[in-house]
Formats: sequence, C-alpha cells, structure tokens
Amino acid sequence: MLASKVMGYSVEELREYAERMSEAERIAHFGVFRWEILSGRVRWSDELHRIYGLRPGEFVGTVDAFLSFLHPGDRERIWCDVDRSVRTMQPFVFEERILRADGEQRVLLSRGCPVAGPDGRAVAVVGVCHDVTERVMAERALGLSERRMRAIIDNSPSMIAVKDLGGRYLMTNAESARVVGRPPDELVGHECAELFPSIAEQLRENDRRAAVEMEAVYDEAVLMHNGEPRTYLTVTFALPDEDGKPLESCTIATDITERKERESERRERQEWKWRITSALAEGRMLVFAQPVVALDAERTRISGHELLVRSREHNGEVVEPDAFLPAAERFGLIQAIDVWMIKEALSVAEGLAEASYSAVNLSAVTLRDAAARQEILALLNASPAAARSLVFEITETADPGHLDAASQFAAELVSLGVGGLALDDFGVGFGAFTYLRRLPLRYLKIDRSFVTNVVHSPDDQRVVQSILGIARQFGLTTVAEGIEDPATLDLLRDMGVHYAQGFYLGKPVPLTAFGFDVHDFR
Repeated sequence: MLASKVMGYSVEELREYAERMSEAERIAHFGVFRWEILSGRVRWSDELHRIYGLRPGEFVGTVDAFLSFLHPGDRERIWCDVDRSVRTMQPFVFEERILRADGEQRVLLSRGCPVAGPDGRAVAVVGVCHDVTERVMAERALGLSERRMRAIIDNSPSMIAVKDLGGRYLMTNAESARVVGRPPDELVGHECAELFPSIAEQLRENDRRAAVEMEAVYDEAVLMHNGEPRTYLTVTFALPDEDGKPLESCTIATDITERKERESERRERQEWKWRITSALAEGRMLVFAQPVVALDAERTRISGHELLVRSREHNGEVVEPDAFLPAAERFGLIQAIDVWMIKEALSVAEGLAEASYSAVNLSAVTLRDAAARQEILALLNASPAAARSLVFEITETADPGHLDAASQFAAELVSLGVGGLALDDFGVGFGAFTYLRRLPLRYLKIDRSFVTNVVHSPDDQRVVQSILGIARQFGLTTVAEGIEDPATLDLLRDMGVHYAQGFYLGKPVPLTAFGFDVHDFR
C-alpha cells in the first residue's frame, strides 16, 4: 500500500504528472536541471537532453561534461555566476551559448537558485534552461537592421527628420544637423520655427496635408546655407500607428540646387541652339560691315572693312552681337556662326577692289575646334583668290590651348596665302607678347580703351606710343579702334597709326548698304 503512494499521490498520478511536465518542457523549449554539489552529480530532464542535441540519458551527468558543452568564450563567465550564487545563496539568470553534439550553436536563457541544506549552506542547484536562439537571432537581426538603417540615414546626402503631429522633432540625421549647424541630438525636441524659421509654415502645411490625405506631399523649399540660397526637393509623408492613423510625419529634403542649375542651363542651351540654328537656316543671320580707313598723310581713304555679325529676330528687330555671341561661345554654337561668316566674307571678297581687305573675327572656341578649323581651311582652299583678301582677327585668352591652336591655324593660313592675321584688343591682356612671339601676325589692333580718351589723357598717349613702338619692332601694321571725333583721328595720324575705325569714320551697316569701291571718305 505504501509503495503505491508517494506523498499522497499514486504512482500513476506521479507518472502522469511527469509526462505532463515533459510535454510542457517540449512545447515551451525549456529543460530542467539539478546539480548535487556534494556528489557532483548533474541531472538533466529529457527535454534538456534534446536541447543539447542528445538522446535522453546520454548526458554523463558531471560538471565537466556540462562545461564542455558551453561556448569557450562563455565558460569562465557562467561558472563565476554559478559559483557566486552558491556562495551567496542568491538566484542567478544568464544567457549562455552552447555547442550541441551536432556542432550547432544555440543560445539558452538559464535561471536557477541554490537549495539550502540543514546548515543553511547550498547542497544543490536547480534551474531551467530555455532555448531562446530564435529570439536572440531575431533581436540581433533587428539590431543589425536598425544599425544598418541608422547608418543609411546618417550617411544620406538628404536631410531626414521625423516630427510629431505638433511639429516637434523626434529624430534627425547627420545632414540635417550639418545644415542647421548643431549636433543631431540637440535638434530633437525643437519645433520647426526654431530650426527652420524661414520655411517653418511651409513645412507645417505639408505635415498637415500629409496627415489628412495620408499621401506623400512633394514640394520645393529654399534655405540659406553659408550665405547661399539652396533649393531643396522635399517629400513629406505620415507615419501611421498600429491602427493606420497618422502618428508622426517624416520629411526628406534633398538639395537639388546644382541639378536645377544644370536643368536651367540645358534649357538655355536648347533655346539658344534653336535661336541660332534657325537664324542661320532662315537667313536671319546678317553681315554688317564697318570701314577701316588708311591714315595716309595726304588723305583718309577706306582701305578695307571689318565684317560683323548681327541677328534679326522674327519680329524684325536687329540684335547686336553682344546679345547672342557670348551664349553661342558658352554653349559651343559659335563655330557654326564663324563658318557662316567666312562663307559670307569669301563672297564679299570676290567683289572687292584688289587693294581692299575684309577682316573676320574668329572665336577662341572655333580655333580650338579641329573640325571647325578643317572646315574653314577647306572653304579657303576652294576660293584662293578671295582668301587672299581676308584678314582673321583673334583675341588673346588665358587658355594656353588657344595659343597652340592659333599657332597651328596661322601656319595653315600662311601656306594658303591668306591675307593675314590680326591680334585684336591689344594691350588689355596679359600674354600679348607671347602671341607676338609665336604667331605670324600682320596687324596689331589697339584696343579702344586706350583710344577713346587719348586726346585728353597723357597716360593713354604713352600707352599708344608704346604699342606703336612694339609694332615697329615686330614689323606690324597698326589699326586703332574706337575713333569717335576728328581730334582723335588727327592725333592718331600724327602719332603714326596706320589704320583706324570707329563711328566717326563709319558705323557698321548692312552689306547691302555698303560700297566696296575704294573712294575718298571725306
């Protein structure tokens, strides 16, 4: 009778209870252990065997066997925790990595406490081990994901910020801090009006729209940064709570200043390309001519003319070159204009008296363009007689490639017997003497800035005299630009200038109104 009862429970009841406990362990993935300190015996439940990758009863039941399953990096820490619990009679809890019999690594959460003997000292340690590998892996993955997302956010070139519905910042990234000029942590808790006062109302309106419509709101905002206006493309969207209602708002702002500038430049380029190509195709590009007068001692006579380009708009307005040539050079459209001008100049040259010449300007962009140079040389080679009446005017630039291109082009002109090469605007650049030394020049054009006030300015007179001296040393013919009155004309003649041009001598007029025969001008 006594054998069939234990503490009031029958053997069957105890067996059923043990089976229930074993099933509970299996379902919950936890196992039970007991360590008898005096004997050193360690007992594991069946489920703890399975957690360790063993069959029930396979564990040999020693402390050393238990420690052998622990990850080498955890053994000392775990044993210290257990030893402290035994000495202090306090419970313990820790996570431990184990290496199962099949080599798989698992993570267990172990909880236990010492069992006191008659003298109050620990005689055993009991506890449970819960397999939390999946939870730990999920937490690690979540942590990795959060770190990865934080790294992405902080390394984003866009400003990213989260605000509550009241407009108070809850999170910002490194770019936001850089633009505001304060550490990211200092931005949290502030409102829009404190950090971005100039666009605060615009941002808050986007927050309200995003919360009401539950759709992304796109906008553009301009912020001053380091004294420079910067344009930002913003997208604001609501962050919902678990019920799908707006809880917070997120704004991403990307600096698109340079992109807008490129887009603006592209549109401007396309517009100018259309304006120039259509003017050339429709015959609205015009050639004007301004007389170049020889300052002989006996008389003043037209010796040649400078050909100047103009453009006629669709409304009939004639546009000065300053209104379109800079854009043509900037966008690489000047080559077509220069080639067209040379075609016109060759046609004009066929009707000139033999002693006259036509001067044509060549831009630095065209000179650096090998294809354009070859096209020009082909035109000159096709009309050798007319080419001998042409003078090409070039202007010095700071680009060393321009001088190299000009040298190569000048050598080809010489071989074709072209009328000559003129250095325009002499005296205002910094590399004029290099041009004099390297190019086979024929003419030196004195810049109008030294001519306009030469009658009243001793300094300008000295500059002009110096230029004339340089021209004599290099054997060059001089042309003065900007003659506006008879006193200037007489002074320059007395100083020894060879040729002159200016409004006093003749304004640029259409070729249709210009006479090409050499005749007395005054």
